[in-house]
Amino acid sequence: MEYRRRRRRARARRRSGSAGASGGGSAGGAIITLLLIAGIVYIIASSDAGEWVAKNVMAPAVAFFAGDKTGQKDPDDQTGGQPGETDGAASIDLSEGDAAPASAELTFPGVQCYMLQLGAFTSEDNAEALAATMQARGGGGYVLEDVSGGETRYRVMAAGYEDYESAKSVKDRLVAEGTDCTIYTLMSASAVFRVTAPKDSMAGVRAGFDALANARKSLEAACIGFDRDGLTVAQGKEKAGEILAALETEMEPLASFAPDGGALSHILDAYAALCASLETLAGGEYESTVDFSAAMKYTYLNITDQYAALTEALAG
Repeated sequence: MEYRRRRRRARARRRSGSAGASGGGSAGGAIITLLLIAGIVYIIASSDAGEWVAKNVMAPAVAFFAGDKTGQKDPDDQTGGQPGETDGAASIDLSEGDAAPASAELTFPGVQCYMLQLGAFTSEDNAEALAATMQARGGGGYVLEDVSGGETRYRVMAAGYEDYESAKSVKDRLVAEGTDCTIYTLMSASAVFRVTAPKDSMAGVRAGFDALANARKSLEAACIGFDRDGLTVAQGKEKAGEILAALETEMEPLASFAPDGGALSHILDAYAALCASLETLAGGEYESTVDFSAAMKYTYLNITDQYAALTEALAG
């Protein structure tokens, strides 16, 4: 199945050097040759794609649950975006003429996602080729276009995690088995707003500020559970539908306000895009569980990238 790739031009990204993320064209060609011809990466060499993905891409290593939670960053791991919170608080007025509105300082959460990167190229064609191969084997195959330091790199992501330890446990396993990969950390700052709204609406507005982040995290958990528990496509689609329904319920109070041409408009536009992505995932036709697993991971990576772009815009 082909997935439409949405990319954004990222802010300057802080990173250290990595053997797993090549920048030059010749290096990118060498990586794609290894991946697609030599068959070093297990997603190509494995005879059972679904089993490999469940074991190596999504499910955290047993060592993590046994207490190996060092949380130490590896020197080859890479970071993109900016963490933390913005200084000061912009204003959002939803009072709509209410005579005695309430006012509260609300935070729109930032993002910190640990993406399993299996290649980075200066050639978009090479990145697309690896992404297609990964999708055929159940990986997300999301191409993130990273523009920083005066150069463009196309990063190919297999999966994403909300906590570093889970991502590191999977990465360590892959490296031990001969797979060249690294962790790419996508971060963006949270944004703080001074919100004025009718008193009886403030709780719903607060819930709306958290709704998109909640849906994103729920989808990450669903990706892991789908592979780990061996769910059917029907069960996976049902889970996507449940996440969509919860998102719509949480966003309903905030979405009832008219767009303001500013921060609220950005949030509502992102909400509509996220709903569309979940509707596509829940309503699509899939040839196998591997096909659906790839679509699920791709959707998570895609909405996480878009969410980071949203928070950067709000914090800017």
